[in-house]
Amino acid sequence: MLLVYSFFRELTFVRVLIVLAAAAAAFGIYRLPQRAIEAMKYPLIVISFMVTALFFFYPKIALADAARTAIVFLSFYGFIFYLMNMDEKDQDFFKEVTALSILFFSSGFNLFMTGKLVLMISFALALVLFLFILGRHRIIPFIGAYAIIACVMVYRQGANILGSGLTGLSSINKYILLGASLALLVTSFVLVMKKSTFASMLPFFGFLYIAMDILMVVGIKFSTGLLYQPVLFLAILVPLTGVMLRTEGGRS
Repeated sequence: MLLVYSFFRELTFVRVLIVLAAAAAAFGIYRLPQRAIEAMKYPLIVISFMVTALFFFYPKIALADAARTAIVFLSFYGFIFYLMNMDEKDQDFFKEVTALSILFFSSGFNLFMTGKLVLMISFALALVLFLFILGRHRIIPFIGAYAIIACVMVYRQGANILGSGLTGLSSINKYILLGASLALLVTSFVLVMKKSTFASMLPFFGFLYIAMDILMVVGIKFSTGLLYQPVLFLAILVPLTGVMLRTEGGRS
């Protein structure tokens, strides 16, 4: 809740309703069977690919802000759900690189078409750290190269990677953001150390991405990120919270 408060900073009546709806959604995910959550993997990936195909054939299609947020959510979670099974499948190097490359370019293309490609940079940095922890060291140079390509595309798109920083963010808010995100990251890492499963790996990578995004915006003054988009932040956070509650509560 401290993390959520720091993101919104000023809680109006509408924002309080949004936060309560997010909390209810997290509780709903907590109550779902784990098999039902894991079964979302292929629908998310397929829908993400369908969005890529839609943009390829209709690049100038008009989208509302809510649709853009939904596309970012699908692009990230389709990718994340695939990552959660990497450690269990233990595929050969070529298959892993091919699958990750396809997912990365699909998600990156979707973000590029929605004007959110800069979000892929902090995501790629979190992915590099995640692969390092998993011991997939040979894949890291590929992800690093893709991140550089994303930076070049952002520059060619006319967007500024670095800005003046988020306005209206006090020092106390910065400390709360960094402290709360670090606490969630450490908690999820402890769960991974106890037992490496889907229900522990998903929150770990998710909070690793959130912590990296906060560090890039607050520390390096990225021009955009989850801090600039509280609704997207809640959409990313809610599934992570629900799944981590399941792990801490011992549900299966």
